[in-house]
Amino acid sequence: MKKLRMVLTVGLLSIVLSACATIMKDNSQTIPITSSTDNVDIRIADKSGKVIFEGQTPASVNLKTAAGGYFDPQEYTITASKDGFKNQTTIIDWHVSAWYWAGNLILGGLIGYLIIDPITGDMYYLDEDVHLNMTPIKK
Repeated sequence: MKKLRMVLTVGLLSIVLSACATIMKDNSQTIPITSSTDNVDIRIADKSGKVIFEGQTPASVNLKTAAGGYFDPQEYTITASKDGFKNQTTIIDWHVSAWYWAGNLILGGLIGYLIIDPITGDMYYLDEDVHLNMTPIKK
């Protein structure tokens, strides 16, 4: 009976702890956005084209790392403009977290690899900061 209880406990813990990226991080991230000149107008759109932020630099924006689907990372496009400077477009790209690879490997997490982390989106992280180098327009 004790062996059965121990096997069930270990099995349950393996299932609960198998999604390591989900345990170690959230599916949103605060990204600081700076520029070579202050008060640059910025617009951030997600990969569907929906504008999710409009403001000026410097700014810190909380962004979701996943779009909400299975194995569906989010990507953002920043459009920057300021009078006297060329408009600029840059991408905030996604990456797969080391917690997803190493954590699920160590904890034996096929469930984490294939189900929990891909559904929650916690396996992804975004570029950690964005700096916009604005180029003056020559007169």
